[in-house]
Amino acid sequence: MKMGMRQILTSLLLAIVAFAASAQEPIVIEDLSPAQLRAEIKKVQTEFYRVFNASVAPDSKMTIVCHEYLPTGSNIKREACEPQFVIDRRAGNAADSQFQVDELLSNAALQQELSGEFTELTAAMNKLAAENQYFKELNSVLAMLRERLEEIT
Repeated sequence: MKMGMRQILTSLLLAIVAFAASAQEPIVIEDLSPAQLRAEIKKVQTEFYRVFNASVAPDSKMTIVCHEYLPTGSNIKREACEPQFVIDRRAGNAADSQFQVDELLSNAALQQELSGEFTELTAAMNKLAAENQYFKELNSVLAMLRERLEEIT
């Protein structure tokens, strides 16, 4: 990204994170540590999903749900955010597998099986981005923060 574009996006980030009470002083992305970047990503991602979830019906299978899990062999919890349709299918598949009605699907097989739903989810997000400037800006800032984190780690 060119420096001019980065400055524009930094200004945009300042406007977007203003919704957080703690955003009193300007944030310079280049000055953030990896831990600070992760914290900003978490804040913006939470708002991104809140805006998206508000745009879909409350009982929609496209609602994005974030939850903590403990990876096998680790004592450190991680957060995963995924659409409700994935959670439902994984739970159903696990139950079917337990009763030997179906084979337990890998994550790749699950994603392949749900490719139509993922296409619908992408279309819903693209539609919202076209209609809602705030959502579009959140997406841009999130991408910029993740790119910066990747650059320094």
